[in-house]
Amino acid sequence: MLGEFRPDENEKRMEAKKTLVFDFDGTIADTLPRILSISNRLSEDFGYRYVADHEIEKLRGVRSREALKILKIPLLRVPAIALRMKAELKKEMHLIQPIGSIKEVLEELKTMYQLGIVTSNSQPNVERFLAANSMTFFEFVYSSPSLFGKSRVLKQLLKRQQLQQQEMAYIGDETRDIDAAKKTGIDMIAVSWGANTAEALAQLNPQHLIYHPDELLTLLR
Repeated sequence: MLGEFRPDENEKRMEAKKTLVFDFDGTIADTLPRILSISNRLSEDFGYRYVADHEIEKLRGVRSREALKILKIPLLRVPAIALRMKAELKKEMHLIQPIGSIKEVLEELKTMYQLGIVTSNSQPNVERFLAANSMTFFEFVYSSPSLFGKSRVLKQLLKRQQLQQQEMAYIGDETRDIDAAKKTGIDMIAVSWGANTAEALAQLNPQHLIYHPDELLTLLR
């Protein structure tokens, strides 16, 4: 665990939680290999770099904006590329499986918390995946229209759900997820099995860093 909190303080922070909000891609669904494949297919159309297999770990080790620079993707092109990627991913959602034991973990967490999703993927893509995998654990699914706009959605969510900041935690696999949680003032549980490496996530000091879905139960029971 990361952060400067004594165990008793950490336990109190967790006891205050009522709602757990999850990222989708790489956190719940194993979409990253598909996203990389689609990204490479679109690279020629949009004029950015193709990612070779040996470059994947390097990209996992840098922050989201730095990855865009390495791929030579201008921020102004990101919305158009993201829209096209979501459309292409829609065709392949039936091939995507849940991450490891995440389904069983979510099933247990559902008995203790309200669960939701905030994602940069499209809401129809997420709902199609959840239905196909019988994962009816979530009270809401919100899609962020911007790749770096999750903090705005999380703030809106606090207001809509009538929650205080200490009553919500966000769970995600990217450095931009940590940035969004910090901007919102909510606790962050970073997971190392997705887009960014544990080392890259640790540099941003999330409240917690975990390495396996089962650790969520240890932390949140």
